[in-house]
Amino acid sequence: MFHTLEAAVRPLMLNSRVLDVAYEHYLKASQSSSPTINLRAIAKETGESLLTCRNAIVEANSLGRFPNCTLES
Repeated sequence: MFHTLEAAVRPLMLNSRVLDVAYEHYLKASQSSSPTINLRAIAKETGESLLTCRNAIVEANSLGRFPNCTLES
């Protein structure tokens, strides 16, 4: 029961500000086999740390967002 509740709530806990900016960068990246998202640019735009940005994107990726992306710092 707890796992079902956790799976439902988990996407709501993600940093939406970071993910919104990351999604814009994801769309602007060349759509090769592995679009590149620049963590420093996202951190600068959002005011969050590199680690916070990285963790939000990795967590979103585990939920099916940002497929086949590459992160660079």
